[in-house]
Amino acid sequence: MALPKSIRPEYSTTIPSSGKKIRYQPFSVKEEKVLVLAAESQDLDEIANAITNVLEACVTSPADFKVNDLAIFDIEYLFLRTRAKSAGEELSVRISDPSDGNYSVEHTIQIDKIAVQKTKGHTDLIDISDEVKVKMKYPGIQFFTEGLKIDGYEESLKTVSKCISQIVIGEDVYNQTDMTVEEVEEWVEGLTTEQFSRILEFFRTMPKLKHTIKKKNPNTGNDFVVELEGLADFF
Repeated sequence: MALPKSIRPEYSTTIPSSGKKIRYQPFSVKEEKVLVLAAESQDLDEIANAITNVLEACVTSPADFKVNDLAIFDIEYLFLRTRAKSAGEELSVRISDPSDGNYSVEHTIQIDKIAVQKTKGHTDLIDISDEVKVKMKYPGIQFFTEGLKIDGYEESLKTVSKCISQIVIGEDVYNQTDMTVEEVEEWVEGLTTEQFSRILEFFRTMPKLKHTIKKKNPNTGNDFVVELEGLADFF
């Protein structure tokens, strides 16, 4: 007689960007092994693939759940919540005093204290002019590997072009799916510097998975602050 499959408990949470409810299970031993091997490889592509595959295996509802549909901060949030139900509610990290390279210490964080922080006034609909608006979409899992590059001209141009969802000109709506990457980049290059800066502000103010740690360095007697941000700091 074949053994029945193990039944894992289910939990629910809310996706930060959309407010949609999902149900998920903890990692299995097999899935935990996949994550450990990916982490040991230190290959960002392998880590991103492992996170994608494991989360899609753990989320039970909705049936059409896809990691590629989520913002990077959604993925970070969901990964930590799933990890907490799998390996415990505490996470141990080693932090260093930025002003004293000789001092570091292990610090334990309650995972439920790590939150997606939102900036007041942030919006994904950018006014370019009275007649023109740009609808943005949040960077997804591919940016875990690529990094969110918005400093250099060429890099910021490519980031912006990849994250434009719609261009609205008067009553006409142009969807990214109907345009080539080259067409979007050419349109963005036609913006003024001030208009382009408005779009970049979307990235600077978008929600982030963030946690602040305050410690005292016993060697110097001075307090120091460390900010953990993004999945790489918690993985």
